[in-house]
Amino acid sequence: MHKGYDTGFYLAKGFRVVAVEANPVLVEQARSRFAREIADGQLVIEAVGVGEKPGMATFYRNLDKDDWSSFLREYGARDGTRFEEIPVECVRPQTLFERHGLPYYLKIDIEGLDIPVVRALHDFGARPRFVSVEERHGSHFAELWAVGCRRFKVVDQSKLSEVRSPQPAREGRYVPASFTGESSGLFGEELPGQWMGFDECLEHYLNEIRSPTRGYLAGGSWFDIHGAID
Repeated sequence: MHKGYDTGFYLAKGFRVVAVEANPVLVEQARSRFAREIADGQLVIEAVGVGEKPGMATFYRNLDKDDWSSFLREYGARDGTRFEEIPVECVRPQTLFERHGLPYYLKIDIEGLDIPVVRALHDFGARPRFVSVEERHGSHFAELWAVGCRRFKVVDQSKLSEVRSPQPAREGRYVPASFTGESSGLFGEELPGQWMGFDECLEHYLNEIRSPTRGYLAGGSWFDIHGAID
């Protein structure tokens, strides 16, 4: 959930939201900001981490850049930033799916641990309509394909300030939103650009973003990989 920018956008579009956040400071801020939506049942906040095993785990809460906080030290304490270690309860993603149902859009960005959440979908017959993960490796396309994604987009998150909501809306209600670097932007059929098949999108990714031989090619940009399950 982070600071709730995406949550607020999805709520404004009329969706029911289940938001997951391990950082207790951000949870309390969100509970205050979204008190009405929580009371109305439109928003549920799960104040937990997500892991492959349930139980308490060490959370590296970054004190300089809170969106880097992670259960992986190499993420939560990167680049010499200040951090603190705190114990946080973790649940398996399967537990959340069983508790709340499979979502229409499964948005995953949990600093190095996205793919175990994707793999958890193998335990269910139903699937989300859309899934997104933060770009880290070309293998992410195969993981999304394995759970049923057949259309793909790679979205440049550094260009969100240029993105505008389509009108009429193609997902939920129209919201005249603008986006910052702490937002994830649009999703589903509102995403900019054309959907591509597996081979075409992977080729684009390997040639333009992250090459196995030439390394990271996109400079200061960062990306989300979106998959659609039709």
